[in-house]
Amino acid sequence: MSPIRTIVAELTDERFRAALLLGVASIPFTVVLSWESAPTSVSGTAVFVAGLLTGLHYADRSAENGDVGPLEGYRYGKRPAASHRAGIVTGIAGSVPAVLWAVAHMLPLARSLSTWWAVIAVLLIPIAVSIGVGLFALIGAFGAYVGDWVVDRVDRARTALRAGEEPDGDAAGWWRYVAAYCLFAPAVLLSVFGVRPDGDAGFALSVLALFVLVPFSVVAAVALFEDAVALRKVRRDWVPNHWAYVGVPLAAYALVYLGATVLQSANPSGDGVYGFIVALWLSSVVYLNGRHRHVGTP
Repeated sequence: MSPIRTIVAELTDERFRAALLLGVASIPFTVVLSWESAPTSVSGTAVFVAGLLTGLHYADRSAENGDVGPLEGYRYGKRPAASHRAGIVTGIAGSVPAVLWAVAHMLPLARSLSTWWAVIAVLLIPIAVSIGVGLFALIGAFGAYVGDWVVDRVDRARTALRAGEEPDGDAAGWWRYVAAYCLFAPAVLLSVFGVRPDGDAGFALSVLALFVLVPFSVVAAVALFEDAVALRKVRRDWVPNHWAYVGVPLAAYALVYLGATVLQSANPSGDGVYGFIVALWLSSVVYLNGRHRHVGTP
């Protein structure tokens, strides 16, 4: 089957109707987030979120699909690939703004060129459209993979709880990453925005620390989620809500990003990252405080 016919078959498959609807629902958000930067840059944030929701939706339904992708086969053994394929459908459906902007940009450009260059520009339109659709499909698939991973972790915790297994959260030491983040994040932010070190060397170190903080915040968010899920295996009075502790920083990123876009900030994504970092720090402090009071920190 040709790639085009395969894509059409996936989009019209009854199993992926919810994925298609989530992709379509992301279109107005993509338009709003990309209005100032299009067509040179189109935001994939809305499609990623839609893919994440797709992964959450299809992860526990993937057993109905017998197809196994290479990544899922390696990661989960025989875990079906329904959520992964559904994320691709979401990304393709959500790529409509990128396709329309690419065509709307290329056609006037072709009219302004000489004959041969105009022909080349027209011939490049399908290539540009394919690249845009492919990138959005990858973003949707990645979001679905994250959602599927989240559900998998929760399912493993529930299975271990039913089997009466001992918790492994303390042994894994996930809380230590969260504690390190609580110390590292304010130190970096204060050095960059508060102290403002003099000299090129001090400024370079502050910028380098900021570049380290961003990926470390992702590690801390994963560690917070892992530790909270592990503690849910224990039959104790305090059962941490892992969705709230990790969901609040993600919601903060989305709200700050939207607010910065409305206010026409020069870097909405950067503003959203700062919102995520601060909200994650607050969430981590609250979590570690509750963990210390109810469970104790080994």
